[in-house]
Amino acid sequence: MTLTGSSAQKVILIYFTVAATILSTAHLFRAENESITYIPILLSVLLVLPICIMCRTSSKKESSEEIDGRDKNTVLSWIFALFILALFVRIPSVLLFSMPYEKTPLIYLIILTIVIVEKTDVSAFGFKIRNIGRSLLFGFLFFLILGGVASLISYFAIYCVTSQTPVQSYNVLPFLLSLPFMTLCVGISEEGLFRGYIQTHLEKLYTSNRAILIQAILFGVWHFVWDLYPFNFTHMIFYVGYTFLVGLLFGYFYSKTRNLAPLVFAHGLVNSVPQGIVESQFVQDVLQAMPSSNQILIWGLPYLVSVALTFLFIKYLTKEL
Repeated sequence: MTLTGSSAQKVILIYFTVAATILSTAHLFRAENESITYIPILLSVLLVLPICIMCRTSSKKESSEEIDGRDKNTVLSWIFALFILALFVRIPSVLLFSMPYEKTPLIYLIILTIVIVEKTDVSAFGFKIRNIGRSLLFGFLFFLILGGVASLISYFAIYCVTSQTPVQSYNVLPFLLSLPFMTLCVGISEEGLFRGYIQTHLEKLYTSNRAILIQAILFGVWHFVWDLYPFNFTHMIFYVGYTFLVGLLFGYFYSKTRNLAPLVFAHGLVNSVPQGIVESQFVQDVLQAMPSSNQILIWGLPYLVSVALTFLFIKYLTKEL
């Protein structure tokens, strides 16, 4: 199957049209205050609805439920092409607005490539709503172990060192306002690209472990943009390494469940739950004054523990959903 021609051009045209629409709105309604911040976010969420409806109403007679066999060079070139196209919108989005407004266009790029260009049903790439309640439960448990355990250990360590609670309170409103965007836009787009599209294709070419590794590397590189301006090489390396590790866990989970719904929900929770945390400024000042080695122990070691527990959870308690 040759992935070229008018279908591919149509997908790219729609992708950049949606991107231009959202970025123009973000430019017109810049984040001068909290209420204005959510206008382009609301538009991003609303623009996800048409493509969801399209997926629900698309005729399965025109799309295969299995990925067609294609040669290695074709598959790898399309993975690379989608990744580069996504970066073309992602980089200006982050640099201009410090917000991932490219997520909704990315969903269009992924879904339309699958449905229009490859003529494959989206369920073959993990977009499933069967057993949705069970899927969401697994996603919540995944988030609870990966993020919750690390936070609890870190907060306990901070309390032991400072004799102060690191969290003053929790404001539920930022969490509720950010959850739809972080789940429906960020979660669907990143899980759909890296686990759904890239990993699913790579598993047809390589072993499952190698496919997980490659998509995790790309997922880590995907996050370098947050430290381009102001340029911070040290934090860039740390953040790319951290997201690479997260990508390994998410990829391993997907290889076991073949379902993106739990990961989309977990992704949304990972990004939105911290939005409501009101930290103690006094504790933050004390931690900043500590040697780097102490900070690494307080923040890094708990995450290694949570990563190990998450791996065990995936290995022994998850199965295909």
